[in-house]
Amino acid sequence: MKKLIGMFVVIIALGSLLAMALPFLGCELQEWPEDRWPSFRNTLTNTGYSTSGAVKEADAEHVKWMYAEIDDIIASCPAVRYDQVYVGCSDGAIYCLEKDKGGSVWKYQTGGVILSSPAIAGHTVFVGSDDGYVYALNEEDGTVEWKTSLGGPVLSSPAVAYGKVFVGGNDGLYALDEDNGDILWKFPTGGPVRSSAAVKSHKVYFGSDDGYVYALDEKDKKEIWKYKTDGPVSSSPALGGDEVYFGSDDGFVYALDEDDGKLLWKYETDGPVISSPAMGYGDVFIGSDDGYVYSLKDGKKGGELNWRQKTEGPVRSSPALAGHHVYVASHDGFLYALREDKDGRVVFKYELGGQPDSSPALAANKLYIGASKIICLKK
Repeated sequence: MKKLIGMFVVIIALGSLLAMALPFLGCELQEWPEDRWPSFRNTLTNTGYSTSGAVKEADAEHVKWMYAEIDDIIASCPAVRYDQVYVGCSDGAIYCLEKDKGGSVWKYQTGGVILSSPAIAGHTVFVGSDDGYVYALNEEDGTVEWKTSLGGPVLSSPAVAYGKVFVGGNDGLYALDEDNGDILWKFPTGGPVRSSAAVKSHKVYFGSDDGYVYALDEKDKKEIWKYKTDGPVSSSPALGGDEVYFGSDDGFVYALDEDDGKLLWKYETDGPVISSPAMGYGDVFIGSDDGYVYSLKDGKKGGELNWRQKTEGPVRSSPALAGHHVYVASHDGFLYALREDKDGRVVFKYELGGQPDSSPALAANKLYIGASKIICLKK
């Protein structure tokens, strides 16, 4: 009997260790623990989904903090891990703030506007700048570990996997060595790559201003397939099931087969689709320059409209999902919280001001977003 109890205890212990290790094994999982949002779309598959609890109100009582010591616009999406928040700004700086209090920890100044969103891996923060460099900064004090020139503006947000940093440049997609920034390979495209890569099963998916979405082998940059749209693709692909979802400036939302790039379906909006899709609850959520936020059925035979919610300006922010809520900003100056399962009913509107492009990040029951200041809303 004692032996059986001992074996049972060992099995439980091994199961607990495996549960803790799973988020760090490869790139196959679709979600991180709820206390972090480490990159532009949270996961390497760009789902925009968080297991964090939903923020359901945005009155003064639910504003945890604001950081207003910035003289420019924040289009970058915040990255959140452990006790710190990282965000880039149009003033050329990347800011590191305390997650729960909003106090400044450090600031690093680059030589150009930062539209790229930071990605955190290991103890390093990776981000691109309009000055043409990709930077690797120490997460604790912001010191430069390395910087690599791509020869033109870096608007794409990095994705870090397999010891590589995948990031778009002015002339293609680059794979940099995570440890020293050496260029391991470059895949040339016919236009700048503003789209941020999704990574899964040693494959890298991204869009380009040449109108194509590409799938590459991450080991040797071999092209697996490419699909042509009728407009630039700055939207970042999201992977769900066996499908690749993205938007194009031609006004369509697309679903392609992940393995061969064949068109499964496309849905037409009334404006360019610069927003990147979010995946969750069996649906695809995305904004359009026509001012609507869309909910579409996902899957190989999806594409049907569940609902669309009108805002008063183009929606270039990319939706974030948590607790059956959809969070997204509009150029009408507001952050919207919508119910994903209630025909897109507006739960709240919170005034950000200006024409916000920043996408929300959710972690540990809080929402972070940039506008003319960095704002933290609490549950």
